[in-house]
Amino acid sequence: MNENLLARVRLWTILVALAASAVAFFALSFAFALGIFLTAVWAAAGLLVLERLLRAAVTPPGAPRNVFAIALWSLAKIAVYGVAVWVLFSRPLPVLSHAVGFTLMMVTLVVLGAQARSAEIRLSSRRDNDAPTES
Repeated sequence: MNENLLARVRLWTILVALAASAVAFFALSFAFALGIFLTAVWAAAGLLVLERLLRAAVTPPGAPRNVFAIALWSLAKIAVYGVAVWVLFSRPLPVLSHAVGFTLMMVTLVVLGAQARSAEIRLSSRRDNDAPTES
């Protein structure tokens, strides 16, 4: 996956969460809608932190690692998980709303990943068809 795809996943997760939260607000309750939206934002933040942590930690062979950046991104990831643990144990919002909010990111990731992969396959098949053949 490239950085552009992950950025689109984060953006679309938040946009879909806004729509789902609006529907949940009118159909269920404000607390449920808030839970969906905040959990989707949490999931997008977690994806961003994980991406940055991996970019800092995984380097080409022989390239120096920025240990300070790895430590900071690791602390940020622990903080993201800490927020999740606090929310799940304190239960300020319905637990099912958290499941819906987190699932939105997973669905968005699968849909945009499949879309990007199919575009790559189409582009590859066009290149293969346009290549000159030898007789």
